[in-house]
Amino acid sequence: MLRITEIYEGDKTVTLRLDGRVVSTRVSELEKLCIHYRDEKNKTVVLDFGGVSFIDGNGVKILESIRDERVKITNCSPFIRSLLHDLITNR
Repeated sequence: MLRITEIYEGDKTVTLRLDGRVVSTRVSELEKLCIHYRDEKNKTVVLDFGGVSFIDGNGVKILESIRDERVKITNCSPFIRSLLHDLITNR
């Protein structure tokens, strides 16, 4: 299960606090929210991974496809950081 909490930070930024597992059954919802805020609302999206315990390959692929200068990943555990290493260090 993945719980997504939307936290608005002014006119230009929204934080999506993630809790649970970022897996194929819920990753499309996360993708839609990111694209909605990034492209339709022209906001910077901060993905707060503080509550994420696991991410599968499909989750990583979706993050790779939507990740740009306006989608930031923060607050990862060491395990999640190792899975997302290239996404975190190459931006």
